Amino acid sequence: MTTEGTSRTLILALQKRGNAYARAIDKLRMVIENDPEAWDCTTDLKEAVELVRCLRRILAGRTVAEIHAAFGAPGDFGYDTPIGDALASVYRGEPG
Repeated sequence: MTTEGTSRTLILALQKRGNAYARAIDKLRMVIENDPEAWDCTTDLKEAVELVRCLRRILAGRTVAEIHAAFGAPGDFGYDTPIGDALASVYRGEPG
């Protein structure tokens, strides 16, 4: 299995989660549009979504050891979460 194939599972999980985060922020903004303080929080959250997208882009071609050094254990995210599940899959060497 290629390194790129190994990280593909994680890249796809990050893409899906980043999109889900962005949709959730958009929904929150509809509810809190008249609350400037809460609105500012969603601006910070949008920055976090962009960081997830950056992570996704830099993962291609990384080794399992590099991914592990960057992300740590799947349990840090929760084994029942899409990212934790994808990390566990990568570390087990399952094809992406």
